[in-house]
Amino acid sequence: MKVIKPVRQDIRHCVASGFTLIELLVVIAIIVILASLTMAGLGVMQRKQATSKCQTQIGMLSNSLEEYKMDFGKYPVAVGNGSNTLYKALYWDGVGATATQKIYLPELDPASTKQKWSSNPVASASNTIKDPWGIDYNYRSGLTETGEVNSNCINPDFDIWSFGPDAQEGSNGDKKSADNITNWK
Repeated sequence: MKVIKPVRQDIRHCVASGFTLIELLVVIAIIVILASLTMAGLGVMQRKQATSKCQTQIGMLSNSLEEYKMDFGKYPVAVGNGSNTLYKALYWDGVGATATQKIYLPELDPASTKQKWSSNPVASASNTIKDPWGIDYNYRSGLTETGEVNSNCINPDFDIWSFGPDAQEGSNGDKKSADNITNWK
């Protein structure tokens, strides 16, 4: 007769299943790398979006100035950096005390949240036009107040530019101005 031995079941020691410290550190490192790549990509996209918005705004300002010239026969003469001159010529004079001039660029309305161009929440003669980085646009007319040719003007008609994200002034050959956005490039 055969004796059947009971099957001995090995009692296994319960080993806690989990991650080792090295595995956790590797996962955390991967997450940090992916997050930093994502944030860097978002920053590049935001800069490109702001640059594109600035180019569009300069185009809108240029078109409005052309319409202004059709009505008055000349471009407005710049005072200072010209941002306030632009605002007054293209928007303020149409809503000011006399309101004799038409509004050439209704997007300059400070109550509008579309462009966020003006520096004050209400329309006033002291408003300026801001670029996407919050710096005043620059404007220079081709003629001076006396009707002489402005030798500083690059275009024969007018110049509009933004110093770009670094807010640094410079000439075209200067590295500082490599990010300037202009109507003459």
